Amino acid sequence: MNKSFLIITAIGLYLVWVFATYMLDGRTELLHRNDPLGRVMYTVITNMAIGTVIAFLPIKFAMSYTKEFVTLKQLGFRSIKYTVALTAIAGSIGFALFLIQHPASLNPIVIINVFSQTFPGSIAEVMVCWTVVGMFTESLSKDKLGKFGAISLGIVVSTVLFGAYNFAHSSPFNQPNTVIFLILPGLLTSIVYYVGRSIYATIMFHNFQALFGVMASVQTTYLHNLQYTVLILAVVSVLSLIGSSKIITKINSS
Repeated sequence: MNKSFLIITAIGLYLVWVFATYMLDGRTELLHRNDPLGRVMYTVITNMAIGTVIAFLPIKFAMSYTKEFVTLKQLGFRSIKYTVALTAIAGSIGFALFLIQHPASLNPIVIINVFSQTFPGSIAEVMVCWTVVGMFTESLSKDKLGKFGAISLGIVVSTVLFGAYNFAHSSPFNQPNTVIFLILPGLLTSIVYYVGRSIYATIMFHNFQALFGVMASVQTTYLHNLQYTVLILAVVSVLSLIGSSKIITKINSS
């Protein structure tokens, strides 16, 4: 195994994930349809299977390459105490940013439904764009660029790839002006990830930004009752992330 293989697996994961997003979301304009089955297929295949569980395969390969290439701490898998503290801080900041932007609705049920709907996607976005591609970029460039140069490159790559990925989504997220606008939220997420080095805190912060964007783009009239399927999918997505990370932790410590 060499560095070229690691690059190919990281980029391959990104491209497969983007293609699945387009096929199950962008092509069908899923965001604007009340389609429970379509939502389940998109969430399970694109975000849980590819963007979360399969995303750990490049990480496993990277850890097999050399223990110094990436570490669990560098990837954002930290102690429970650190994770809880930073997630609370990042979540509070994210929620504050959500409120000051004057969201389309402050109905708690609507917020819960949309937050749950976007959460599996946020997990996949952080895993693919930041934890895999961004972190591999940082690790591969640190010998030539130094610590801060490598981090800067990782931020640029993660942010740009996140922006480009939105072309695969439903409108209006696939419009050029919107994609360019999403560079700013992507940059903020990059700062949270590369400074805090906590994947859960990054996901929580990132999802509050997604919450505002989706609420501003869809009709919320059908979201005034709890969407139990959406809630269950969000919980399963978190469990998929936790379970996959535990497996990687055990492999790394063995």
